[in-house]
Formats: sequence, structure tokens, C-alpha cells
Amino acid sequence: MAGQSSKKRRNIPLGGGGQWLELLVTAPASSTDSLAERLIALGSPGIVEDSASKDTRIPEISSEGVSTLIAAFPLEQVSEGLLAAVRQSLDALGPEIAPHTRLAMRLTHGRAWLKRWKQYYHPFKVGGHLVIRPPWEAYTAGPEEVVLILNPGLAFGTGLHATSQLCLGVLETIAHGRDGANLLDVGCGSGILSLAAILFGFGEAFGVDLDPIAVRVARANARLNQLSRRVSFAPGSLEVVSARFQVIVANILLEPILGMLQDFHAALAPGGTLILSGILATEVVQLQRGLAQQRWRLTRQVTQEGWAGIICEEA
Repeated sequence: MAGQSSKKRRNIPLGGGGQWLELLVTAPASSTDSLAERLIALGSPGIVEDSASKDTRIPEISSEGVSTLIAAFPLEQVSEGLLAAVRQSLDALGPEIAPHTRLAMRLTHGRAWLKRWKQYYHPFKVGGHLVIRPPWEAYTAGPEEVVLILNPGLAFGTGLHATSQLCLGVLETIAHGRDGANLLDVGCGSGILSLAAILFGFGEAFGVDLDPIAVRVARANARLNQLSRRVSFAPGSLEVVSARFQVIVANILLEPILGMLQDFHAALAPGGTLILSGILATEVVQLQRGLAQQRWRLTRQVTQEGWAGIICEEA
């Protein structure tokens, strides 16, 4: 929670420029977790839950309070298919609930998302030792804490989303046995995973992202943490990678991950570890089939808030 605000952070929404469409979905509070996951899966970079209406009732279905989820999509990505998928998600709540849910829309500017986000982004702890703080907030570290200064800007990667936290937890765990290892971060976003890996004890990190804005943001975050000599970022994907890495992390989405499984072999050093996230727990079965077909062995799975983190080795 941010101060006394009634807005609960799930994945803080970040927007680029231009017009965005906000979808406001009001539904029983018990259904908001599944709806939020579905809206993110449909492409919203984040969800804000406004629980100010928690004392509001929907008499037709129960005495339970309701919440309003606010999702956003770049206007050029909005289609009849997207709106139909949102409606299907509401229908899936069942005939007793779905008719009483409410869906509203409004236009906003992408940078308005960024301005709103800064109101709710404060220092927070991930795992046992890592503290993430924005550059506009002061923080005094405890004796066992390491602090990562992070300004996500217009790039994905605040550290608040479950997929980022799953990856951070795995990286912190495996760093103890791999002091000085090098890391490849595919879809680096703000650079959070690459930079945190160095703080955990990795030697070097290289991040790539198809979004040139993300690369600029990640480089700026490396400078903020005085890590530019140990972490570098480049636009693109695996085609710009020429070295081999002891650890590869890809926190993206299921479909691009499936398309990269074969190519990951060329970038992974012998005996290395592949960490995958951005995958819903319900999609793990599909991922496992792809892993088996492309000679990967799943060694560990962790989950959080309906998302999965997968740790693999070459079979």
C-alpha cells in the first residue's frame, strides 16, 4: 500500500507516449485476482486495484464488497478481439456474477500512467536481502541489505510483479554457488535482473531488449548504481549475443520463450542454468512439452500469485 491510498499495487502500470485506453472493471473482490492475471495476459503492462469501493455491495449476488481493476492498453493495440476477450473473462465468472459486473472505458495519455505510478513506488524489500528504491526516495540500508536504485522510466521491470520477484529469488539463491558467474538477461526491461545479479555476486551481466527505450533506461540504471563497467545492454535479442553465459534469464512470455528454446543452447555455457518466467502457472504444461522437444530438463519450479518461474538445465 502507498501511504493511506486505497490502491493496491499488483504490477505498476507504465506507459509510453500517445493515447492509451483504460478499462475499468468492477467485480466482486474475490474474483479480482483471476481477472487481474487475465488482463495482464491480454497485454496490459499493469493493473491498479481501487478498493475504495470495498463497502459497496452487489445485492444481486452477495453481500461481498467489490473492487475496480484499472487496466490500460496502447490505443493502437485495442481491437474488437481484445474487448471480446475481456468480456469473455467476465462471462467466465459464471451466470450468477457476470451479468452484474461493470465495464467502463476512458482515454488517457501514456505519460499519465508514468506520473501516477511515481505516486505509489517507494522502497521495498524482495527476498531476504535486496531492497529496491527509486532515486527520488532515500533509504538507509540495514547490515544485511543490499540496495538497488531503480528508475524503470518507460520500461517494464519495477520489481513489484511476481515474475520479477520469482527471478530475483532464484538468482539470489544460485549466486551463492556461482561467484563471479556471467549472466545473460533476455528481455532486460529496466535492467533490474542484470543489476541485481551483480549485487548478489555475479561477475558480469549482459542484457538485451527489443525495445530501444528499455535499453536506454537500463543503461541509465547501471549508471545510477555505478555498475556500467560490469553490466552492458544492447538492443535486439539472441541474434546480438556472441558469448556464452553460465546463467541465462528470460522473463518474457510463453510464446517468445518457446521460439527461443533451441537457440538458448548456443548461448548457454556447459553446465549452465536457464531461468524462465513471464509464464502463467497454467501454461507450465505447454512449456514442459517445448522443453522436452528442445532437449531441456526442468530441475525446479517456483510459483507466486499464479505465475511460474522455471529453472532448467540442458538434457
